[in-house]
Amino acid sequence: MSAASAGAPARPLRVAHLLHNFPPEFEGGTERHVAWLAHRQQEQGLLPAVFCGSERRDVATRSAAESFHGLAVTRFFRRPDERFGVDFAPGALLSAVAAAVRAFAPDVVHLHHWFNLGDSLLQALLPLPAVAQLHDAYAACPRFFLRRPDGFDCGGALPVELERCVACIAPDDGAPDLAARVAARRARFAAEVARMHALIAPSESHRELMAAAQVAPRERIVALPLGLPDVPRRPLHRVAAGRLRVVHFGHLSRLKGVDLLLAAVRAVAPRGVSLDLIGAPVAGEEAELRRLADGLPVRWHGAYDAAQLAAIVADCDVAVFPSRARETFSFVVEEAIALGLPLVVSELGAPARRVAGFGRVIAVADAAPLVATLTEFLDRPETLAAMRAALPPTPHLLADHERAVHELYCAAIAAAAPAELRR
Repeated sequence: MSAASAGAPARPLRVAHLLHNFPPEFEGGTERHVAWLAHRQQEQGLLPAVFCGSERRDVATRSAAESFHGLAVTRFFRRPDERFGVDFAPGALLSAVAAAVRAFAPDVVHLHHWFNLGDSLLQALLPLPAVAQLHDAYAACPRFFLRRPDGFDCGGALPVELERCVACIAPDDGAPDLAARVAARRARFAAEVARMHALIAPSESHRELMAAAQVAPRERIVALPLGLPDVPRRPLHRVAAGRLRVVHFGHLSRLKGVDLLLAAVRAVAPRGVSLDLIGAPVAGEEAELRRLADGLPVRWHGAYDAAQLAAIVADCDVAVFPSRARETFSFVVEEAIALGLPLVVSELGAPARRVAGFGRVIAVADAAPLVATLTEFLDRPETLAAMRAALPPTPHLLADHERAVHELYCAAIAAAAPAELRR
C-alpha cells in the first residue's frame, strides 16, 4: 500500500513551465498568461516552476534563480556566440536547461515556447510527459508569425513549400546550405510535435492555421482559449453626445495597426472623433507614431494597470484593434469585453471569430475600411449602443483554462506511464 493510499497527503503535482522570457525582464501576452496560470496553479495546490530564457547575454552559459511574486523562476543566459537562427540548437544551453528541469523532477513539462532556450527542448527532456501550447507560429515559421518582411501573409497561402521559406530567410542567411538547414528545422519540429502528449492552440482560428501549416493534424490539436484571472466591474459608460471617442490599448506599433488607426482618425477628426492610446510604443516606433498623430486629438496615456484602464475607458465609445498580425488570441479583446466596450477588430486571426455576433471586423490593407466604419458610427450612433448590448456577459476566464489544462496534464502523465502501471 502506498503512502497516499494509506491516508498521507498526496504529493503536489509538479509542473515545469518553459518559455522564452518572463517578467520582470519582459511581459508580453504569453509571459503574462504563464504568470497568471502558474499562480492559479499554486492556488489550486500544484507546484509550478518557470524555466525561461533571456534577451541578455553572458560570457558563459549560466542560469540565475529568481522569484516572481512567490513563483520559482530559473532564468538562462546564453553566450553571444549562441546566436538565434534557422538551426537554433545551442548545445550548452539545452544541456543546462535539461539538467535544471530534471533536478526539479516535474510530473509534466508545459512548453510555451522554444525561443531563447533551444529548438529541441522536448527531445532533451525525454521521456518526461509533455504538453505544449502554440502561442504563435514558430513551430512552422522561423520568423514566428508566418509574415514575410515585405508584409506578405503566408498564413493565407498554406502550406509553405520549402523553396518559399528558404527565399524568405535568404536575405538574412544566405549560406549555401540554407535549404538543407530549413529542411532539418522542419524535421526537428516534427520530432518535437511527435513528443507532445497534448498540443494546445489558444483559439480555434490558430488550431486551423497550425493544421493548414502541417504542424500537426487538426484532430491532434486542442483549441483551448486562454482567459483573464479576474473579471473587472464594468464601468458606467459616460456618453458625450455628438462625439466619437475611440480607444486602443496594449502594445502600440505598426504591426498592431496603430498607424492605420491614426490615419482613420485624421480622416474623421473634424466630425468630433478623438483617440486614446493606452500603453507604450514598441522600441524604435514612438517617434514615427507621434509624427503620424501630430495635430490630431490624441491622448497618450503610457503604461497602465487595470484600474487606470477602467477609469479611462468609461469615457470611450469603441475599442479598435486593427492588427496586421494573425493574433492567436487577444487579451485586449477579452479586456474590452470585460469592460463593456464595443469592438472593431482586424479580419486576421482569432479576434475576428471571437467578436462574431457582437463586434465589427474590418480589412486592414489600408485605412479605408476603418474610416468607413467610424463614419457609420458617427452617422448612426445607435449602432454602437446595439453592439454594446450584444457583448457577452463575461470574457474567457483563466479558471476555466486552468481546469482544462489540468485534465490534459493528467492524461499526459497517464499516457507516459509504463504499460504495467496503466493496467
